[in-house]
Amino acid sequence: MKCAASQGGRRPGDAARVPVNSVPQGATLSVDGAEVGSTPKVVQFAVGKHSLEFSKAGFSAGKFPVEISPDDASGGSVSYELGTSAHDTFELRDGTVLTGDLVSVSGMEVQVRVAGALQTLDRNRVKRILLTEREPASN
Repeated sequence: MKCAASQGGRRPGDAARVPVNSVPQGATLSVDGAEVGSTPKVVQFAVGKHSLEFSKAGFSAGKFPVEISPDDASGGSVSYELGTSAHDTFELRDGTVLTGDLVSVSGMEVQVRVAGALQTLDRNRVKRILLTEREPASN
């Protein structure tokens, strides 16, 4: 991230105050590996390179690099969009939506792991299943 240059420059000990947000809001924010709270959050950065990490249940986590130079001034901001849902989505005929991991499908039932608990659904209750692409599991 580059901010507008200041006239006098930033001394090495000075910090730049930068608003950090995420879509969706409420993601856990870590700066250089240390958790600092949830978004939206104003973060103070010293001169140098930094790594922002965003995570939120149900979404793919992500990282964003930030570099503050001595000539940067406060005034910029960071907004990070988390990846799509990290889980499959199950739409039931009654309008209920479940988010979890598909375990199996048969002619009579669908097994889903929701928040760690295995649930068995009657196949006729399931209107639609949206699968999320994942990396292959390593054995």
